[in-house]
Amino acid sequence: MAAYTASYPRRSAVLSSYSGTFRCGWRSLGGASSLVVHASHNHKPDPSRSHHQHARNQQHHAHQTHHSQTFHASGHTVKISRPRRTSLRQPHNGNGVAVAVPNTPPPPHLSPSSPSSSSSDPSNSLSSVSTTTTRFWGWWDALPSRYRIILGTAVSFVICNLDKVNLSVCIIPMARDYGWSPTTVGLVQSAFFWGYMMCQLPGGYFNSKLGGRRILPAGVLLYSAATGIVPAVAATVPGLCLSRAVVGFGQATAPSAATDIVARAVPPGERARAVTFIFSGFHVGSILGLLAAPWLIAHSGWRSVFITFGALGLVWWLWFEQGIMSRIAATEPDFANRLITDSRTLSAAAPSGAAAAVAATVEPPPLPWRAFLRSTPMRALAYTHFANNWFHYTMLAWLPTYFVDTLSVDLLHASQTALLPPLAGIAAGAAAGAAADALISRGMAVPTVRKLMQNIAFLLPTVLLVAACTPEIADNSGATVAAITVALGVSSCSLAGLFCTHQDMSPKYAPILLGLTNTTAAIPGVLGVASVGYLFEHTESWEVALFLPSAFFMVTAAAAYTIWGRNEPIDFDAADNSPFRFESRLQSLSRSVMQVLHRDRNRGLGLGSGSSEDALLPVATAWRRLRGLFSGLISTGDSISGRERRSDSDGRGSKEDVEMVESQSKQHRE
Repeated sequence: MAAYTASYPRRSAVLSSYSGTFRCGWRSLGGASSLVVHASHNHKPDPSRSHHQHARNQQHHAHQTHHSQTFHASGHTVKISRPRRTSLRQPHNGNGVAVAVPNTPPPPHLSPSSPSSSSSDPSNSLSSVSTTTTRFWGWWDALPSRYRIILGTAVSFVICNLDKVNLSVCIIPMARDYGWSPTTVGLVQSAFFWGYMMCQLPGGYFNSKLGGRRILPAGVLLYSAATGIVPAVAATVPGLCLSRAVVGFGQATAPSAATDIVARAVPPGERARAVTFIFSGFHVGSILGLLAAPWLIAHSGWRSVFITFGALGLVWWLWFEQGIMSRIAATEPDFANRLITDSRTLSAAAPSGAAAAVAATVEPPPLPWRAFLRSTPMRALAYTHFANNWFHYTMLAWLPTYFVDTLSVDLLHASQTALLPPLAGIAAGAAAGAAADALISRGMAVPTVRKLMQNIAFLLPTVLLVAACTPEIADNSGATVAAITVALGVSSCSLAGLFCTHQDMSPKYAPILLGLTNTTAAIPGVLGVASVGYLFEHTESWEVALFLPSAFFMVTAAAAYTIWGRNEPIDFDAADNSPFRFESRLQSLSRSVMQVLHRDRNRGLGLGSGSSEDALLPVATAWRRLRGLFSGLISTGDSISGRERRSDSDGRGSKEDVEMVESQSKQHRE
């Protein structure tokens, strides 16, 4: 205290009038902290003192509090938990108690490392976390609704390709465990495309009728569940093929759902970038799958890959429904209603949600299926889509196996090498989308831009694949990997070409048009992937099995798209939707067959005519055929030739019965 008095002689008398005991405490209320400084004074203030005297006393208490804090910071015995300088305007209660202003900064001479300044307040940490979260959601809510939907759709495409590419990596240890041949491996990998091809047309129809916003989450849940059950059914090839077919069935809805969402929510000047951003999710999914799958296999086995990837679909569904669509429905109900209205009642010139609500009450016109099939640009687009998917599906399915076989590396390094093409695809797709929109905004015709991008996507990869078949490139592993990487990367320019053509031709029917072309484009998944395994097993040449077929299809498709492709709007409602010739012939043939079977049924079962009995026609026919079949099989002592002779005689008898019934019917009519 002597040292303190020597440093501040004019304050020593004041300090001596205090008891020397200072008690400081923190009180937290509602996240704010207030410092209370208590002092016991040995005299009470005079209520009659003047205003100036009261102000001097307040200043005196402020300095006292300040220097008591300095005394603590100097290392002496007086302790306070956190020094705060009280305000001169702070109220005084006349008992020596002063309350500091909340969140007042500490004196500058106290370092943060001192005991008084190093104490932390949990409420301040929670407040900072809450502020950060609020800022994030504020940024998220500030985004236009179409951007949030595009981002959510792109993430679903990431999960989509995670569930598609996982088998390309897991098939290697699975084939080793179960002893599968290359043909069986190709069959298992092609099973995905059985369901994928079957659901294209139904998926396009329901996306158009119900909206891609509804169909996309349902598809994610379906194929995620089918992915998660693969470990339970992998022991049997039919069970595994069935589960993979269900995965393909669910994923078949994704492209048409994204096309529907873009056609409804994105203006034409932004469509190329939106499409490339969404479909680039395929490449991101391939990258993440090729990175995560080998690691999971090494640490937990190949079964953990399917369980983990399947669970991600449920997480995405919760985020998309609760984090995106629920907020849009609450803040922009008109826009949300447009996303679920039947697209056949919407006009491309009526983007407002109010127009969508009015159009929802209008009966949609019938789908012009025949006009779609008669359209030469549609047929050219379908073949272009077929060639594009032949290249991508075969390479996606067989690239890890190709690297393992040609580069003599393990599964992990093969998967890491297979990361290069998707990375190149992301860069090329983003550049193509931005370039296409920039060219259109500068006045270049839309058809010219689309055909330019599509020719780049097909012709340059063809040159690289043919080069990879030459001995100079094929014998150099580095050059081969570079050629394949650039070829797959440049082919992503199709995102600014053929994948924008459906919206260009008809925003009204865009998801259905994509369903039609994608039905044709799913054939490479069934035939192409299996044929690669078959050709490699018989030729032992990756060039013949993998590279040359893709080169052939891309060259011919580039010519078809350039000559017959069209990117101007087409009014399919006004096009020819009359029945084809073969339809009338099929109807006549069907009526004739039903009449013959009806008479044969009546003769065999003794039934008369009638609508209720017509329902028994298939049952009656099947029963007669089965009866003749089993009568030959259960006869003991008959040889195979004898059963064949009886089968032939049964067939002749059936023909004779039909002819007899027809003659009798003719005589009756006469």
